[in-house]
Amino acid sequence: MPHTNRKKKSGAGDTGDVVMNGAEKTKKIVQPMKRKQVEDGEGWTHVIGGGKKASSGEAWTHAGDFVKDGVAYIERTVEEMRDDLVYYGKQWESSEAAKQLKGVLKGKGAVKNVVCLGLGSLQSARREGRRSSFTQLAALMMILEELGGIGADKIQCVFQDPQYTETDKEFLISLAGIVVDDPLAFDHIKEDTLVYAIHCYGPVYKTISSGPQPAVLIGTDMDNFSRLYL
Repeated sequence: MPHTNRKKKSGAGDTGDVVMNGAEKTKKIVQPMKRKQVEDGEGWTHVIGGGKKASSGEAWTHAGDFVKDGVAYIERTVEEMRDDLVYYGKQWESSEAAKQLKGVLKGKGAVKNVVCLGLGSLQSARREGRRSSFTQLAALMMILEELGGIGADKIQCVFQDPQYTETDKEFLISLAGIVVDDPLAFDHIKEDTLVYAIHCYGPVYKTISSGPQPAVLIGTDMDNFSRLYL
């Protein structure tokens, strides 16, 4: 009589093993992880966990197609990213914040280059993270347009974020941007620079404040970092 696939009967000691053709294979059991707060060396509190944890001990806080340095990402093409930028760009341009920002930019013709820090990956497995990054990028592209456009013969824009994937870099370069590794972007900050650094960590703003003062800094409210003596 030929062998047939048969699942073991459940019992008190059942761990989810399956018997197939006489050989035993172990299923990977996915268990929920508890969320907990962790304070880093800079005094920031992070909430981690809340996703799934495989029996091997590998933690997944968000579903993704691949993982890099412990961060989950989804597969995206440059063409898909371009479509997403158009979509979020339309939403941004119709917002009241966009109108207010255009007013702030009037008379800022002294800006010669732009440095963008901490934009985040456009391939993040976190949907809200992608939305935030694309919206920030759409706002940045509007800023560059108001200043005269982006490009070698226009306004140079330097991008830096350790979480960029190779596709992120390819896409930003396709927009005429320049992508550099951390911390090289800080060397591009001069007195005629617009620094675009939204929701970055305190040490980023501290590094900015220790160098040449940029013409414009668009970022988080500095009152949030008063303890860093910015």
